[in-house]
Amino acid sequence: MAENHYRDAVPCKLSDYITPDKFRTVMYDQLKIPGGITEISVEIMLKKETAKKLSFKVPRDGMVYGFARIKPKVKEIFAAEDAKLFINDWDDKFVMVFELDGKSEKAFFITADEIVYLLENCMRVPQQKPPYKAKFNFSS
Repeated sequence: MAENHYRDAVPCKLSDYITPDKFRTVMYDQLKIPGGITEISVEIMLKKETAKKLSFKVPRDGMVYGFARIKPKVKEIFAAEDAKLFINDWDDKFVMVFELDGKSEKAFFITADEIVYLLENCMRVPQQKPPYKAKFNFSS
């Protein structure tokens, strides 16, 4: 069972690692383009129940991609030169897994509310923003 795979994972605050001001979403094709020198790639897998809490549409596969400007923090905390971050919806909690230098992993548990807050308050691609509504009517 997958849950046994991360039995040593400990609860933490997502904000200890990622805050909305240091996170941006990208479309899948943009994930192939390397991020900034201080960024790591992030893949978030959402189940339908969590996706419904968001103000934007999530693809049918539940995947949201992004980059987080946390590479210096990863180097400091985990002594790793490079990392990827995977966040997966486990119904009552999320598991956040740092893949470090492609060799080892460090896992934590975070809450769904933290993921919703991150995704609602980060810099999102235009496809994930609500439609623009003009405040003024210039036609007369």
